[in-house]
Amino acid sequence: MRPKTVLQWIFAGAVTGILFPPFILLGFTRKGLTSKGRLCRPLANLYTKVLYGAFRVRVVHRGIEQIDPQRPYVFMANHTSIADPLAVALAIPQPFHFIFKKELARIPVFGWALLSLGQIMVDRENTEQARASLAGTISGLSGNNSIIIFPEGWVSHDGRLLPLKKGGFHLAIRTGLPIVPVRIEGAREVCPPGGSGHFNKGVISIQVFPPLPVCGKTETDIPDLVEKVRACLTLEGPGSS
Repeated sequence: MRPKTVLQWIFAGAVTGILFPPFILLGFTRKGLTSKGRLCRPLANLYTKVLYGAFRVRVVHRGIEQIDPQRPYVFMANHTSIADPLAVALAIPQPFHFIFKKELARIPVFGWALLSLGQIMVDRENTEQARASLAGTISGLSGNNSIIIFPEGWVSHDGRLLPLKKGGFHLAIRTGLPIVPVRIEGAREVCPPGGSGHFNKGVISIQVFPPLPVCGKTETDIPDLVEKVRACLTLEGPGSS
């Protein structure tokens, strides 16, 4: 591991150690997922700006004007790097709730922060039960609190879009929330997957696409929705730079 990478990890660990304990305590003072999600957004923005500022990573976004900041959505983004979640959180104007796998909740401090700040854990071992429980949880959200999900389920190590899992599409249909495709570019160059976690100086671009309505849609419409989202998330899709 390069000395610069070691210094980055030390810095990130120090920032996490300083900021996350009060974040966790603040999260536990809030009642309900809606309130926790509204708290999470400014805290996540603060954390991201500190880290990305130190690592000389800039996040730019396009297409935000195509969504109503006062409405809730299911945001679906491609996943090519561990840098993706923080970049998306910085770009989206709504309070948000990431859908994350239960294994992450076991990570000390990090997992505690996810749970205390209203991020939503899912058990992928029982798919149908997880879908029903998740839809019920999200139906209880109010205002413009939105969902962020990476439908590939895993980081793509070669940069090509992996098959999109259908859980997020079932969720959108059950809750009636429009789907907003979000394409991330540049994160793979900033922090290559499968490596040491080193951050390079660079720009992460977030492209937000127009919402895809799901009202009146059923499970038979999911393949069509999958293809529409796939067309946006692939680098060959509309709006590529």
